[in-house]
Amino acid sequence: MDDDDAPEEVFAELKTRPIGGWGVAQIGAGTGLAVYAMWVGILQPGFRKVPYIPASKAQVQNVMTLLRGRKGGLVDLGSGDGRIVLEAHQRGFSPAVGYELNPWLVQLARFHAWRAGHHEKVSYRREDLWKQTPFVCCLTTTDGRVRFSLDTGR
Repeated sequence: MDDDDAPEEVFAELKTRPIGGWGVAQIGAGTGLAVYAMWVGILQPGFRKVPYIPASKAQVQNVMTLLRGRKGGLVDLGSGDGRIVLEAHQRGFSPAVGYELNPWLVQLARFHAWRAGHHEKVSYRREDLWKQTPFVCCLTTTDGRVRFSLDTGR
């Protein structure tokens, strides 16, 4: 191959040459390295601190049952994909705000709110839940139970 070869000629030569076992190994290793780099650099930081376990429909309904008859704002600390915040807003809680550390889950929650047509009325923030003062705090534990912390704002 000369240095003056046009890109079309180089690609034509590559198309006719068989990849072989070593080429397949190189492609596999390169792909694996790229996936690992994306995991470590982009995805893993959001999953380090706490595992994400989504609230079931029954758990969301239990939260809404406990909040029946109440008015005002709702803050969900560790809001995950935003199910409780969105449902609370649909039942009249305003403002409805979710705090989540995982940036991917914050984006997913915002997408769900957008899809439901409430993206301008609910808020999801990527902030540390231990540094916030809640009105109503809903935490889902790893065993699937929902725990609450109420703050009167005093």
